Amino acid sequence: MPCLHSESLPSLPAEGRYGVTSACRGSQGSRSKSAKKGKNGEKGSCVERNDREKEQRVITSAGWFFSPLWTPGAKTQRMGFRMGKDSEKVKAWLDDHSDSARSYFSRSSRHWMHDCVERAQAAQTLITEPRSRWTILGRRRVSHPLCVPSRGHVHPSTMERPHSCLSVHQTDDAVCLDRAWGHSTNFPFSPCVSRSKCLPHSLSSPRPAGQCMRGESCNFMMRLFGGLIRPLQNKIICQILQHLSEITQAQRCCLSMTTVDKTGVKCLGPLFQSDEESVYGYTQAEWDKCIMGYVVSTGRPLNISDAREDPRFQIELYEREEDRPTSILSVPILNHKKEVIGVVMAVNKSRPGTCVGSFFSEHDEKVLSSHMLLFGLILENSQLCESSEQERKRNQVLLELAQLVSHDYPSVDDMLIKLAAVILPVTEAQFCTVFISDDSSTGPFSKMVHIKHKESSCSDQCSTKDYDGNDISYMYAMHVRNSMKTLNIINRASQISKVSQIRSLVGTPLRGKQRDNIIGVCQLVNKMAFTETEVFSRADEHFLEDFAVYCALGLQKFNTEQRADKTRAKLAVTKEVLSYQISASQEELDALEEVVIPSADVFCLLDFGFSDFDMSQTAMTQAVVRMFLDLNLPQEFSIDHKTLCQWVLSVQKCYRSNVVYHNWSHALRTAQCMFAMLQTKELKSNFSSLEVLALMIASLCHDLDHRGVNNSYIERSNQPLAQLYGHSSLEHHHYDMCLLILNNPGSQILSSLSLNEYKACVLMIEKHILATDLAVYIEKRTKFFKLAQSNSCLWTDDGHRELLRSMLMTASDISAITKPWPVQKRIAELVATEFYAQGDREKYELNIQPMHVMDRENSSRLPHMQVDYIDGICSPLFEALANICESCSPLKEGCRRNRKHWQQLADGKEDKKEEEERIKKMKGKTDGEREEAS
Repeated sequence: MPCLHSESLPSLPAEGRYGVTSACRGSQGSRSKSAKKGKNGEKGSCVERNDREKEQRVITSAGWFFSPLWTPGAKTQRMGFRMGKDSEKVKAWLDDHSDSARSYFSRSSRHWMHDCVERAQAAQTLITEPRSRWTILGRRRVSHPLCVPSRGHVHPSTMERPHSCLSVHQTDDAVCLDRAWGHSTNFPFSPCVSRSKCLPHSLSSPRPAGQCMRGESCNFMMRLFGGLIRPLQNKIICQILQHLSEITQAQRCCLSMTTVDKTGVKCLGPLFQSDEESVYGYTQAEWDKCIMGYVVSTGRPLNISDAREDPRFQIELYEREEDRPTSILSVPILNHKKEVIGVVMAVNKSRPGTCVGSFFSEHDEKVLSSHMLLFGLILENSQLCESSEQERKRNQVLLELAQLVSHDYPSVDDMLIKLAAVILPVTEAQFCTVFISDDSSTGPFSKMVHIKHKESSCSDQCSTKDYDGNDISYMYAMHVRNSMKTLNIINRASQISKVSQIRSLVGTPLRGKQRDNIIGVCQLVNKMAFTETEVFSRADEHFLEDFAVYCALGLQKFNTEQRADKTRAKLAVTKEVLSYQISASQEELDALEEVVIPSADVFCLLDFGFSDFDMSQTAMTQAVVRMFLDLNLPQEFSIDHKTLCQWVLSVQKCYRSNVVYHNWSHALRTAQCMFAMLQTKELKSNFSSLEVLALMIASLCHDLDHRGVNNSYIERSNQPLAQLYGHSSLEHHHYDMCLLILNNPGSQILSSLSLNEYKACVLMIEKHILATDLAVYIEKRTKFFKLAQSNSCLWTDDGHRELLRSMLMTASDISAITKPWPVQKRIAELVATEFYAQGDREKYELNIQPMHVMDRENSSRLPHMQVDYIDGICSPLFEALANICESCSPLKEGCRRNRKHWQQLADGKEDKKEEEERIKKMKGKTDGEREEAS
């Protein structure tokens, strides 16, 4: 027959702290008397209700805890009431009215269970939701009647398990907590053994487990939570685990944090144990992983009395008999998002002074779970603190590495020593080894650089040597190179030999511009002896990967600088060779220097109809010197006569003789036209001497080293000039050649200019040469035509002056169209020959259709094309130029006359006229002269 099973409160005072009054105590006696009367009279039911209400008042106010299960011994040994007359009456009444007592305690148990579940759920939000915490505290009750259902063996898969924990108000008072949870061994939410195995332990365990029993208000945990300003160290974690072992009376406690592997799957990290101040991430037992992994996957606590009888954890998992656990309590650690961040496992419940096998009770689970609420926040704060510290260190390391990479180093070894000096102290590694790949090497690596920590006992701090294929570090480097992934390994003591002293190693590849291009491997070897662990952490891996990025950048920068130095050296050699080739011989220089230069009238240099066809090479160079002398440039800028002569001869040599049109003759005609225009009164009085000097140098050098093709062909054939300059390739090349000659020893005609004058002159020369590109002319001419038509060109405006100089360069370049008809026709034929040669190369070498003006098949249409060329390019320019400078009108008139001739050729009239004139000339000659003329 069921009876009451209760716990005594030995320290309850007469007027206790739980609100028990004398009236309540007095009601016990009256209740007993009324009960006796109720047996014989019809007032028994009313008395029973009154007594039941008084009884509930007494039980609730006294804070007693009852269980619906009882044993015969509980009546006399564990009743929990005060000895005396009143208590004996209560016993007798309860024995006689067992049905009423059972009904009352069943209702009280259901109410308590519902309230307990609500409090357990509310306790989950105590830290994350402060408002709910204060709400619970505001509704604090002075007593907590506990009652649990009878125990049975239930399979865990059929259970719905809420998170069990303690609320703050349930753990404020140590005495209350000690009395409340001391005898409770029932564990209705966890898988356990049968009732027959539970009852003996339940009866023999009257005292609470452990000494803390304060749950969320544990002073030890609260001190950690309030005073944590740095990441948790292994020693503190082990102290926490020892504390958990004490409060649960476990043989040992284990902790493992969850982590994410490289595939993104959540897994367990290194294992901490309460009996060892070290991490056993690689020696963790399989049954540890299995049980903890189960808790992590389910997110629910696990309590089993004997792991050997649990079907989920087989006996095969235990390697040795002494390793086999009996009782296990494992609880997940949650963060504020209710995510599992770790798991704690208590192993083997131990009760001193008992020989009966023990297991973890419901109270142990609740106490451990309540500790885990605060411990989860401590771990989360520790992780945030650690990640913040790691991020700060990482940012500092990245900044230092970036600064070091930007420096120049005499060798790769010096650069790697500077970079390794940053990464070694941060990762606390003993060595840093870098394997470098080189294109010139036949093997996977060309050399190995070994850098030691400054605090290392080794004498040499850096050594460069050829790698040893039998070295274990080389084998690891080959594995990283082949897998292209980071490798982190640790060798056990039994695996460390005298040949290789590698205890731990982490390696990562050095990647080039392409992700799959491995240019080396970087390794960190052996944690320093003073560190807490010999294992390289994930943070060390990240540091090494960042170091590898900057190391690869440094290697590429160093290799690029070496290639640049070689290129500069080759360029210097090329310039030296070119300087020798373009320099005139001493005989030519002496001849030009000593000869008396004829006047401009002798060479007809002031005539816009100037022609060089009848001039020798010597006369052409003398004509150039005469133009500079008449413009008073040597006297104005202190140009030595010998330097001027050598410069002119060098310019002449830089024009290719195998080019039909764009050769030295074309340069002379262009310079002569510029000279003639500069001698007109309008231009001579408005241009400065520096502008005249820049115009004359640019007009003579505007086609230096011309190849007989245009920019279109340069781009289509993808020549180095197109890759070097992009647009206006030939004009940029002409300018560079001009600078080369101006800086060539013996030809430096600008050496006497001041720095500002030199910069201004060189800038004008560049703009003037680039202006000879017809594409640039077409872009600028609209503005120039508007100025000419409105007669608004201002000589004081720098923009107008620059535009006018550009138009003068184009006018000089195309001045052949203004020459007398015989000269113009001959020059046109030379231009056509050069164009047709380019068209043939485009057609047969590049397999593209050339422009119609360059297609040899259109040679019969040369007059028509010349007319179009004059109308589209030449006539508008010369007309606008004549409007601004009336002295340049002969250019416009010459262009107009030549257009008329080309139009007649296009109409077929000019050919008949020329034929008649040729016949007339032939009539007055002998037969031999006729053959020669033919």
